[in-house]
Amino acid sequence: MGHTLQRCAMGAVAAALAATAACANGPGDREPTAVEASIIEQMGRPPAADPDPAETEAARSEFVAACMAEDDLEYLGPPETPSLVEWLGLTPDEFAAEYGFGHSTTIDLRPAYEIATADAAEAFRARMEALPEADRDRYRTRELACLQESYAEFGLPENGTVHLPDDSPIDDYTAQAHEATADDPRLAEAARAWSDCMAGKGFDFDGRDEMGLPLQEAAVPFADAFAAQGQALVDAGRDWKDLRAADVLDAEQLAALAELQERELAVADADRRCAAEGHDLDAVYVEVYNEHLAELTAS
Repeated sequence: MGHTLQRCAMGAVAAALAATAACANGPGDREPTAVEASIIEQMGRPPAADPDPAETEAARSEFVAACMAEDDLEYLGPPETPSLVEWLGLTPDEFAAEYGFGHSTTIDLRPAYEIATADAAEAFRARMEALPEADRDRYRTRELACLQESYAEFGLPENGTVHLPDDSPIDDYTAQAHEATADDPRLAEAARAWSDCMAGKGFDFDGRDEMGLPLQEAAVPFADAFAAQGQALVDAGRDWKDLRAADVLDAEQLAALAELQERELAVADADRRCAAEGHDLDAVYVEVYNEHLAELTAS
């Protein structure tokens, strides 16, 4: 019932471009509902001044709960699990300062995180199954309708997932906006300026993919080794939450991992400094994307 639309424009530029196709179902063949029309009308507008995302999402949850209560249903809350950053209790800036991009620097945190998210998903599933059968049958339909009303009331979530019907015309607008943004010369100009900035700090990258993907790929063998070698310790009574790389990997592995982590942190620091100097590709992408989205929805 329905589908989820990731807020692609709010993530890294490379991820946004790669996820464009995933953010759309293709051309729609129906007129938007009144609620969808209200959402479309506000798409592309900048958020309200200095919003508190936590307060907004708390208000959204209260709104959805009241909406579902009108149909005698108890709202079980968002089924999404927290991101690694949220799970660690850090702000994005705090995470970036400590872990960089989080590729090689979080290999000993991810097993515990994945267990926690799996447990959260299982707990939600159990709560859903505990509902009377008649309520389970209509829960998702009503939740989807109430969530859409919350988007009209509070705007789309700045981060996270937007839940829409499978044939929502909103998909057409987001797909066209992503395509227009990908082709916009301002993005190419910003990428060249960012590349020049990174080169001035000792890193030669033509684009963000060249920066992040090699680091991500290089971290995979260490993550695999940590999971495989750590399992024996867990089987012997240790807890994934307490295990760190130094407890699991041998001296040669640790030395190689430390070298990779040092490079990741240095690259991430250079990227943050370039952003502070006005070369923030994600910010440029969001600005251009929202401009195209506003133009499309106004036409």
